Amino acid sequence: EIAFAGDYNLPRIDLYNHKGQAIDLKNIVHELNIYESIYKNAITGSIVVVDANNFIGKMEIQGLERLSFKLETPGSGVFIDASMETGDPFHVYKISDRQQINPGTTVYTLHFGSREFMRNMRTKVSQAYEGRLDTTVLKIMMDKNYIDTKKEMSMEPTGNTHKIVIPNMRPYDAINMIAKKSLAQKSGAVGYYFYETTKGIYFRSWDNM
Repeated sequence: EIAFAGDYNLPRIDLYNHKGQAIDLKNIVHELNIYESIYKNAITGSIVVVDANNFIGKMEIQGLERLSFKLETPGSGVFIDASMETGDPFHVYKISDRQQINPGTTVYTLHFGSREFMRNMRTKVSQAYEGRLDTTVLKIMMDKNYIDTKKEMSMEPTGNTHKIVIPNMRPYDAINMIAKKSLAQKSGAVGYYFYETTKGIYFRSWDNM
């Protein structure tokens, strides 16, 4: 049960390097942040690590690591499953703010994002699509050459169809372009939001929201 405001369960935070080796960071993590917004296409976050054992050197951290954890509000059954076994682990893409605070102790920040966030950074779309615009978004998200998401998706149908030519754009840039042209099927209102939360991925009209 919840003992105080802001109480949480976080049994461990495992960092897996590119060789598959894992280490539990729970006892050296000073701060964990997870960011989601209707104005952001993907979940991102950061952890601040106080490292007195040179884990950053022993693990050969390169920015290709995966971060695995389960974060739960006690007694609620509501949790973020970013575990390797049953969930969607996050991917580390940057290390910043490295400081030597005393001999033998280093503080640094690991920045992470969802798998979809990383796929978007590494791929480009050069293709023509025709049909309902929400269907085009779904195709980009599920295409193995692009985002290849396995997450639950909530797609509000659009009322307009177009032939869209995407000229070598990052997938999320292409989807944001499509979102601005989309008309809600029920009301005909223009404009959609495309965003990710810990519950899934959404493509919803401004009017609906």
